[in-house]
Amino acid sequence: MLYNNNNNNMACSKNIWVVIFFLCILAGPIIAQDYKDSLGKAILFFEGQRSGKLPVSQRVKWRGDSALVDGKIERVNLIGGYYDAGDNVKFGWPMAYSLTLLSWAAIEYQTQISSTNQQVHLQNAILWGTNFLIRAHTSSTTLYTQVGDGNADHQCWERPEDMDTPRTLFKITSNSPGSEVAADVAAAFAAASIVFKNIDSNYSTKLLKRSKSLFAFADKYRGSYQASCPFYCSYSGYKDELVWAAAWLYKAGGGNNYLNYASNNQGWSQVASEFSWDNKFAGAQTLLAKEYLNGKSNLEKFKKDADSFICGLMPESSSIQIKTTPGGLLYYRDSSNLQYVTGATMVLFMYTKVLEAAGIGGVTCGSANFSTSKIKAFAKLQVDYILGNNPLKMSYMVGFGNKYPTQLHHRASSLPSIYNHPTRVGCNDGYSSWYNSNNPNPNIHVGAIVGGPNSRDQFVDSRSDYSHSEPTTYMNAAFVGSVAALIGQNKEGEHYGEINSKFNKTVLCDR
Repeated sequence: MLYNNNNNNMACSKNIWVVIFFLCILAGPIIAQDYKDSLGKAILFFEGQRSGKLPVSQRVKWRGDSALVDGKIERVNLIGGYYDAGDNVKFGWPMAYSLTLLSWAAIEYQTQISSTNQQVHLQNAILWGTNFLIRAHTSSTTLYTQVGDGNADHQCWERPEDMDTPRTLFKITSNSPGSEVAADVAAAFAAASIVFKNIDSNYSTKLLKRSKSLFAFADKYRGSYQASCPFYCSYSGYKDELVWAAAWLYKAGGGNNYLNYASNNQGWSQVASEFSWDNKFAGAQTLLAKEYLNGKSNLEKFKKDADSFICGLMPESSSIQIKTTPGGLLYYRDSSNLQYVTGATMVLFMYTKVLEAAGIGGVTCGSANFSTSKIKAFAKLQVDYILGNNPLKMSYMVGFGNKYPTQLHHRASSLPSIYNHPTRVGCNDGYSSWYNSNNPNPNIHVGAIVGGPNSRDQFVDSRSDYSHSEPTTYMNAAFVGSVAALIGQNKEGEHYGEINSKFNKTVLCDR
């Protein structure tokens, strides 16, 4: 145990801060330029996940055109979008979540992202996804939610460029609803409409109009979405997505009725310890807490629940919910843990930004008070851990630093590029010739963040270990929103609670 909740005489456990102190001494801080580099690579990753006809501006050169007949079996155009992870299926639900996070980062960290010359690349990443989702929204009560048969796809190890697995279509309608995914796409459209408002006002207006339509669909025909199970099952229900979408619609200028919707349904709000493609409460609470602090006094529960999210993560909080590894990484579960770490970290940064804008210095958790600088310091530790400040001294972002995963669980990355090996790689050929190989992937999927280490900070670089070696779009999207917060914050004289020679037990925790 790295913390002791029964010791009422200590603001912070010595053990965890001693561990963090020596990790920082041994590994050293991640410099500002590293954050810029990792941001650019995190955004570049999305180009390697593209489906459809690739543009001439494509920077990931080992990828080619793929899935050019998606939707044809039902006479709809579902070409484009993103493969969500290391397979060749397009899941609309996590895609929408990823796009909302990218837009959130573009909105809140515009200055930081512009300073790295990544703003256009980020906008293009959003645009590639929203264009697909627009095509998937074929009527006011029809939304295509998935392209490809997940079970059949997982039986093959093929490049997307020459896959021949069924491109089965899944959709939601008034007779077969799925409020989670409809509301999530509504949120994605609303958030993106803000991004493009001053770039392409007509496109922004189109997005906002579709957002309103999808929100009405999600709310009127309520029903839980289970079509993507067992890959993406709804565990938290659809109420979090409805509030999440309403918050974004209000923020996008959709009207006061969306804020009233959130207020009237704040009884749905639950204290959460994760922020993920399934559970949006922490994100919605962060957005609505900002409105509460701006004078909307009828939203108080969202502010309290947002505070509770912080208390559930900070070491030595009396209501801590999530433990850390010995190296200091938040540890939720063994499968793709870094998706939850990046999601939580993004919210930690976003919420402290909300608090500071309102002149609030921190969050009180029982007898412990966590200042915004201490919360950000803890969030920074998570980013630094992912980038290499960890016991293994390895980056969990492919292509970043000198040591990173080389056997990514990713079909396109692990199979030779169609440009180097034009002969088709069949379903079973991929497994026999490349999947089981101990060699590094022939294509370096720069920017891909893998599932991460286990609870003991250990990591086995193995292609077959999808729980730890597979990247996802939503992992990277949340990382973009996390690392962008650090751009420009490591200049001389600016610190996020950096550990120094005056280290003491109050580095991240105040009484």
